[in-house]
Amino acid sequence: MHDTIPVAEIMVTDVVTAPRTAKATEAAVLMRDEGVSSVVVTDGNAPVGIVTEGDFATQLCQRADLGRHELEAVMSTPLETVAPDASIVEAVSALRDDGIEHLPVVAEPAGESDDLVGILTTTELSYYVPHLVHRRSRHETSHPQRQVRTDTAYERDDWTFEYRGEDETTVSVGDEARFTKTLSSDDVEAFADASGDTNRVHLEDSYAAGTRFGERIVHGVLANGVVSAALARLPGLTIYLSQESSFLAPVAVGDRVTATCEITEALGGSRYRIDTTVTDGDGTLVLEGDAVVLIDDLPPAAEE
Repeated sequence: MHDTIPVAEIMVTDVVTAPRTAKATEAAVLMRDEGVSSVVVTDGNAPVGIVTEGDFATQLCQRADLGRHELEAVMSTPLETVAPDASIVEAVSALRDDGIEHLPVVAEPAGESDDLVGILTTTELSYYVPHLVHRRSRHETSHPQRQVRTDTAYERDDWTFEYRGEDETTVSVGDEARFTKTLSSDDVEAFADASGDTNRVHLEDSYAAGTRFGERIVHGVLANGVVSAALARLPGLTIYLSQESSFLAPVAVGDRVTATCEITEALGGSRYRIDTTVTDGDGTLVLEGDAVVLIDDLPPAAEE
C-alpha cells in the first residue's frame, strides 16, 4: 500500500545537475545527452532550482538569446522538494498541489543546506499511480440524491448506495454514484477461494501480525471490486473498458468502505471516463484511480 512505500524506494538517484552559473545551452545539452526532461540547479550539493523542457519552451518565447543566460536567471524557484522517508502518497500530493512533474529528494545533513539525494518524477510515480496522467479536478455538482437500481439482481440490507444526477434515465458529466459495504472476514475468505489468491496476509492473523501491516488486510482487488458495485448503480448497463487504480492504504478485514464514482469526461460513443475512489470507515482514502466505461441502454427484459 502506497502510504507504506517511501520515496527512497522509487526515486532516481543518478540526478542530472548543473551549477547555477552554467549557461542554459549547457543544461539543454545535458538533457539531450542524458535523455532526461529536467536538470536540477545546485549550489554545491544543495538544490536551489530546476529547469525543465517546459521551462525552455516558455523562456524561448521571451528571450531571443536564451542560450547565453545563466541557469539562475531562467530556473524555476523556490524549489519544491520532498524527503526520502516521505510516502509516495505525500509526493503525489505535492506534485498535484503545485502542478509540477519533477520533485527533487533531499536529505537533511548536519550542515546548513539540504543534500540532493535523488529525484522523483511522474514517470516513476506512473508505475505506482498510473491514473496520475488522467487525473482531473472533481466537479462541484448540486444534483439531487436518487435511489436508483438499474441492473442489479438483488440488494442487501447492510449495503447502502446513492446516485446523484440530473435524472434517473441518463448519465452526464458530474453525475456521481456511491456504494458502501463492510468487507467482512467471510468476504475475504470467499474471494480468496474464488480467485485463488490465498496469501496468508489476508487469511491468517498470526502471520499478518508479523508483516508491515500488523493485521489481516483485504485483497486490493476486492476493495477495487466495490468500485464495480458503485458503477453498477449508474443508470444503464455499465461495461468496464479499463480501470487504473492505485492502492494508497491497507483496508483491515471488517472495515466498512465506500466507493465513489464520478463521471468526469464524455468520450463519445456512450463511453465515459470516471474518477474512482474508495475510502475506509475513518474516511481515509485507500484507493484512487480512473475507469473508462461503456454505458448501454438496459435490455428490454430489465425494463419490464
